[in-house]
Amino acid sequence: MKSSIYNGSAPVMPHAAERPANVRQLSESQFRSLGLREVAYTRPALMEDDEIGCAIYAADGSLLAVVEDLETAWGAIVQNDMIPASLQ
Repeated sequence: MKSSIYNGSAPVMPHAAERPANVRQLSESQFRSLGLREVAYTRPALMEDDEIGCAIYAADGSLLAVVEDLETAWGAIVQNDMIPASLQ
């Protein structure tokens, strides 16, 4: 969130455009899209050559890519300005 300084002091409340949405008031589709462009996760995947690789998924479960290993997957996620998430 950006902060602004007015007359030498920071405002107590951010502007309405900067406030996060109330999660309880989101529609189902809005809720599913949270983090869609910011977060990606990985899972093991079988590649075309029958080797085990690493699949990269968007926050909504959409497959983005399959790469050779976890290190390459995390590098690709970070390079695309996304946050890699580890699922337990």
